[in-house]
Amino acid sequence: MNFPKLVIASDGIRTGVLLDGVFIGQGIERLEFSTQNKDGELKSTIRFMDLSVGAAKLDPDSSRFSEFLEKLSGKD
Repeated sequence: MNFPKLVIASDGIRTGVLLDGVFIGQGIERLEFSTQNKDGELKSTIRFMDLSVGAAKLDPDSSRFSEFLEKLSGKD
């Protein structure tokens, strides 16, 4: 399955992120997004991602993200 560079899925209890093909399924504490204008000036910031180093699990297999989506949809 092909995914874009960034995919975030959550059901309000569990959150999974696929970031450039790497699945982050645990340890996400906060999310943040920032934008800049064409001159590089910061225009807005939404907190995007803090990871708990002790709890984070990174998995380079994007099929794990597909499995996570199936669990969110209740197909497990």
